Amino acid sequence: MKQKWIKYGVITLTASSLLLQGGILSSLPISAAASKTTKATLSSSIVKLNGSSYLNIRDAHFLMQEKGKVLAFSVAITNNGSNQLDLLDYWLRVKTKSGKSFKSTVLEADKAKTTVAAKSTQYITYYAVVDNATKISDLAFEVVKWDFSAANYERRLGLIKYPANTTDVTPAFKDTVMLINNGKLRGAIKQTSITKDANSAYLTINFLMENVGLQTTDLTKLNFFLQTESLSVYNATVSGLEQTTIQPKERKIVTLHATIPISVAGKTLSFITAQNDETSKVQLPSGVFALPATKVSTAVPIGQTRMVYMSGMPIDTKTGQVFLTQGSDKNQIALDYKMTNIGTTAIVNPNLDYYILTSTGTSYPLTYTKEENGSLLPNIEKTVSLTGEIPTSIKPDTAQLLVKTTASEKEKSYIIGTYNIQTTSQEGGLGSSFKHNDYRVKLNSIERSPMEENDVLVANITITNNSDISKKVPAMGGYFMINGVKVGTEQQATALDDSITIAPGASYDMVVYSPIPYTTIIDKITFVSTEPVQDKPGKMLYQFSGQQLTTLPLKSTDAPYEITIIGKKASIKILRSAIFEGKVKNNYYVEFEAVNNENRSALIASLGGYIKDNIGNVVPLKFAEVKEKVSPNGKILISAWAQIGKSFDSTNYSLTFGQTIGTTKADGGTGNGSDNANAGNDKTAVIIKPVSYALKGDANTGTKTDFKDIEFAGYKLNLSKIFTTLNVQGLYTVDGIKMTLNYNLNKNAEYDYVAGEHKLLFEFINNDTAKTTYSKQYGITAASENEDTLKETNDSTLTFTISDPEIQNKVQKYDDYTLNVYDVFQNTKLLIATKTLKWNTTSE
Repeated sequence: MKQKWIKYGVITLTASSLLLQGGILSSLPISAAASKTTKATLSSSIVKLNGSSYLNIRDAHFLMQEKGKVLAFSVAITNNGSNQLDLLDYWLRVKTKSGKSFKSTVLEADKAKTTVAAKSTQYITYYAVVDNATKISDLAFEVVKWDFSAANYERRLGLIKYPANTTDVTPAFKDTVMLINNGKLRGAIKQTSITKDANSAYLTINFLMENVGLQTTDLTKLNFFLQTESLSVYNATVSGLEQTTIQPKERKIVTLHATIPISVAGKTLSFITAQNDETSKVQLPSGVFALPATKVSTAVPIGQTRMVYMSGMPIDTKTGQVFLTQGSDKNQIALDYKMTNIGTTAIVNPNLDYYILTSTGTSYPLTYTKEENGSLLPNIEKTVSLTGEIPTSIKPDTAQLLVKTTASEKEKSYIIGTYNIQTTSQEGGLGSSFKHNDYRVKLNSIERSPMEENDVLVANITITNNSDISKKVPAMGGYFMINGVKVGTEQQATALDDSITIAPGASYDMVVYSPIPYTTIIDKITFVSTEPVQDKPGKMLYQFSGQQLTTLPLKSTDAPYEITIIGKKASIKILRSAIFEGKVKNNYYVEFEAVNNENRSALIASLGGYIKDNIGNVVPLKFAEVKEKVSPNGKILISAWAQIGKSFDSTNYSLTFGQTIGTTKADGGTGNGSDNANAGNDKTAVIIKPVSYALKGDANTGTKTDFKDIEFAGYKLNLSKIFTTLNVQGLYTVDGIKMTLNYNLNKNAEYDYVAGEHKLLFEFINNDTAKTTYSKQYGITAASENEDTLKETNDSTLTFTISDPEIQNKVQKYDDYTLNVYDVFQNTKLLIATKTLKWNTTSE
């Protein structure tokens, strides 16, 4: 009993068991009980505790910190026996091979480990502060057992020396198993890179961790450091571990960043993982990894890929096309940055910042549209469209794209990489094409059409689906440059075909248009094709440079104009074109026959156009609005007209017309109006795909001088037996004139529909010096309120009176008069027939 009391008393007084802290070492020879090592490693040396249990030093590492040079080492105690092993009977002392001794302390969390269960292994972690001169190979660990029958009450079981010519540093890219919070993590450096600026070097490390233990491990207390051979230490930061655990068999790759002085960048560095012991305020190193000799990363060559880790996933990165739009004092630059997640798990879109970095170190920020709640899905390329401004003095081919993480309150900004860039060779001329994803985009023509307030430039584009499956119609846009100067703003392309998909190998037509002042002189014109980006300038795709305006096709009046738009296929033919004489101005009138070439009833595409004489006078036309669908192969009649000045040369002029879309406003903007040509007085429809017809005539070519076979608006009119006299009420009261005539009016049965409202106006002009004039109007295609309708007939009598009680005071002679017949269209009178007749005499 006395000896047992002495044993426990010594334990209490010295507190030198395995669970508390090492005692003061004496210089003793190595015990014969120490096992022979088969490998020159620390963990392979064991000391037997009894016949069925042994101890070994699993690992030992140094980390310089505020307390000094801290040694952390882990002890593994294996009990192969059938009974529980009491650890109070053993303790451990630390010294150097030269005899120095150091006080060691057990980790607070391990102090409760007082036994080792049968058939199990227990791990206990210690730390000690050593002098700076002590090397890892200087260490020795002495194992002692209480024995009150021996001198000093202790018996030496063995001494484990750190093997000579070995190191605790895991070679670069090799793995080792670390003891973390009583769990086991396999760790290895996967990738490192370094960049520099004028002040510092920036090191990026991608570190792999795999839980090879049997329980979930908490990573929130892990910290990471860089340490030089001279014991300078630098923090390595990582985001995303604040609330992170790692499950058994789970792997994680974390990306760490460290800022170090440039003078340190070329030296040998170790990467250290450490546990934060909050009780002792000490960082306990659990793994030391050699960093590979890292050279400063060069910029990624043009067209090549660099793999980086983001949120633990490997991401292939590269730059795409680069476009430059020249301005007077600054240039617009646009380029793509492409990321492909080649891992197996989706990650949240990384927060990145982008810059154009010049050869002198000046950077210019680039902007892009951030995708809310976006992610990088495995094996799906994501393109970030970047835009910005740079001085005209900077050539992009001498600059680089700099990509950095976005700084936060907890983390600095770090460089992901730099990439060489080069302005695109995606440039061609009229008729050339370029590949965009699964599409082939071709510029067919650039046309200039005059309008009332200004002119409009129109780029005609064809998009072909080169894939084997149907594709949706892509969003496209563009803008024009005249003589090297950008015109207006980017405009979204307007679709022409009535389709939402493009079949494999099929094509789809679009146009981009922009108004310009009619005074603009064009030597060379460039069209830049873009892909619209919400709330940002569009992404430039291709530049069609140095073009001349497309010459309009010149057609014979017998050749129809073909509309090939899907959903509105039609054939338009000129039936009649004439200029009617007026008192102040003349009137131009033209009729078209339109045939629906679709397989179903469809609206004929709206038309727009103008006439132009040989000295350049341009007069826009107004077209009747087509409101009704036309049956397959059905025909309709469409009219157009314009008032022209007397100076317009009607002997040699041209008619130009085409389809119309959208609108341009009087202020030079653009609208997305309906296809109808005359939708609003302050807007003018845009003419696309126009053709031109050469015309000749004089100012009377549209007026007949008799009343036989008068053709107008799809009708044929004949007048005969015209008799005009005074209209007498009662026996003597004269109240105006009375006219009686025979007529036949027939509609051309070929036409399903006549566009626009046409009316007939009979005008009486007495041929004396007073030129007393009366008129009577009839509706044909539609009649207004309080207006009579002239019905279709083969032979009918028409009688009308015009009331004027003062007629006898106005008419000087009852000799002859002129009867004019007008086609009233769009509130304009077109004189279609005229003839001089006698009062009170029936004409033939």
